[in-house]
Amino acid sequence: MSCFTPFELPTGASIPDRSVSITDFGAVPGGKVKNTPAFQNAIAYLVERGGGRVDVPEGLWLTGPIRLKSCIELHLAAGAEVRFSMDKEDYLPPVYTLFEGVRCYTFSAQIYARECHDIAVTGEGTFNGQGFSWWYMAVIREGVEALYKAGEDDVPVEKRVYATEEQGIRPGLLHFIDCENVTIEGPTFTFSPFWTLHPTWCKNVIVRNITIKNPWVHAPNTDGCNLEGCSRALIDGVYTDTGDDAVCLKSGRDADGRRVGLPCENIIVRHIVAQRSHGGITIGSEMSGGVRNVLVEECEFRNNLIGIWIKTAPERGGYVENIEYHDIKVGHVREYAVCVTMGYYVDDNKPQPIQFMPRIQHIHIDGLTCEYAGTGIMLDGRESSPLEDISLDNIVCHGKINTDIKYVRGLQMTNTRFD
Repeated sequence: MSCFTPFELPTGASIPDRSVSITDFGAVPGGKVKNTPAFQNAIAYLVERGGGRVDVPEGLWLTGPIRLKSCIELHLAAGAEVRFSMDKEDYLPPVYTLFEGVRCYTFSAQIYARECHDIAVTGEGTFNGQGFSWWYMAVIREGVEALYKAGEDDVPVEKRVYATEEQGIRPGLLHFIDCENVTIEGPTFTFSPFWTLHPTWCKNVIVRNITIKNPWVHAPNTDGCNLEGCSRALIDGVYTDTGDDAVCLKSGRDADGRRVGLPCENIIVRHIVAQRSHGGITIGSEMSGGVRNVLVEECEFRNNLIGIWIKTAPERGGYVENIEYHDIKVGHVREYAVCVTMGYYVDDNKPQPIQFMPRIQHIHIDGLTCEYAGTGIMLDGRESSPLEDISLDNIVCHGKINTDIKYVRGLQMTNTRFD
């Protein structure tokens, strides 16, 4: 069974052939002087001339947030490390952003762009978010719960301002919003305060040959690469070792996500290696705008909680459909080699009847091996909204429990073995 429709591959950013170095604008290496003005002035200089590349040479460079503009490439030389400031006031005034799929104003991401075209982040160096100065905020829920409620109540976005430590909303390392023609290729991203790479509502996106490292135990919600409401995107060659999902596709949360209504669609994900993570390749849980037409192939998930994970919750609404997986290697996973669930109950959802039940259909997995899983295959639909048209072909899985399946309409399993 095939349910993925091929599309024209993305081409990414087109950057004019001119460049400047941050040292041309007074940048000082060593990690003690904040070079925020040097980055800003280098970008402004190139913008005035139609764009180009900002070079960051070998060395340690401290800075506040970097705001990219159209036709700008930020390039790190080998041996360069951009280390972001731990002073939270550097990330104010608040900017328009999304936090867990809900629109708001809060601290700026460390690399931020909105409504730009042809932007790129490239090179062989490292972006260090120094996220340990933010991670303690994960236990602060006051602002997070208030934001969830504001999204449900359709409070005007300009009034959803959450920009104090006491409200607990952290910025990500890289967040591009509503941009077109995007390339992220080459660098290492580490110690992110929150989600590491987060292109949102972006078109024509390439994420290629990058490394993401966040501490497995101490770095909450540091997902590797999250595409949210993006279209025509390629994620190719990502190594992750991180404190949450490795690669994740999303499209907004609950009422606010349905209101925006931008699906994550026409996506190819391949050559992902997840050393440690929660999910290896995940869809959801914020998927209220829909996720469709996705191909995942030739990935390896080594030591994770779950390999393939589609997760959503009652009241999310939206849909996940036409998703194919091919040639997936799963190592030792504590929970499931494959988990497709509509019962992701982290949000204290209301009991039945549910007004906005999500829909999951046309999911095809062909070629998966798993060294060990607590449970091989979990398919978890609901009586009022079963999973539909699920096919599992050429599966070899070793584990404690073979399957846990309920409320699935149209399940096919061929050449599938559990040992």
